[in-house]
Amino acid sequence: QAHELGLLTAPYVFDAEQARKMAEAGADILVPHVGLTTSGTIGAKTAMTIDEAAVLVQEMHDAAKEVNPDIIVLCHGGPIADPDDAAYVLDNTNGIVGFFGASSMERLPTEVAITENMRKFKSISHGGE
Repeated sequence: QAHELGLLTAPYVFDAEQARKMAEAGADILVPHVGLTTSGTIGAKTAMTIDEAAVLVQEMHDAAKEVNPDIIVLCHGGPIADPDDAAYVLDNTNGIVGFFGASSMERLPTEVAITENMRKFKSISHGGE
């Protein structure tokens, strides 16, 4: 219904069947979600490998494109946590046109910056004590 109202739609999908159904429903952008982000202090402790993620993203892409050749397909989640991971998936799939960022763009960089800043404060030495 959102698509019919002129709203941009970008649903998360978790398998090929969901990808197919969202393409049938008229999704503009498809976001194959391969699990909770694994990096950072609160990231998921277990996930698929980056190679498994690339295969799953490709399967979802292919299912959606069978229904709608014009749908835009991105990648997201799981072991795809930093720019190198996203580049790896893009280089090892066909037709995936980008990365849909969430915690990898807001939580993870913040964690790195805060942790590094705290290390600097803790390393301050002061005279006589």
